[in-house]
Amino acid sequence: DKMPLTASNFIDLAKSGFYDGVHFHRVIPKFMAQFGCPIARDPYNTRSGTGRPRQGTTFKILAGPDEGKEMVRKHGGNIPDEFTEKLSNSRGTLSMANTGRPNSGGSQFFIN
Repeated sequence: DKMPLTASNFIDLAKSGFYDGVHFHRVIPKFMAQFGCPIARDPYNTRSGTGRPRQGTTFKILAGPDEGKEMVRKHGGNIPDEFTEKLSNSRGTLSMANTGRPNSGGSQFFIN
């Protein structure tokens, strides 16, 4: 409920089978494990970590003030950043990965 756009994107991708067969492509022991890159279906592909959903695909927002609204993945399959409140990367939380640029999260997430 704190990040409805990000959560809705993740749920849509999971339900659609987007993550099926995807391997964790980045694991740093005692820190984080990252997944969600469709290229990582091949765990030996050197481009693992660079993939995202297709641009123009859509999903419905499941909660929050925009509940029910259809969202389009833009700019290479990305969604807008959510800055609804300050949340930390506490152990056990799920966070959206991005390139460090604004609005660059698409399908990759990491577990703290």
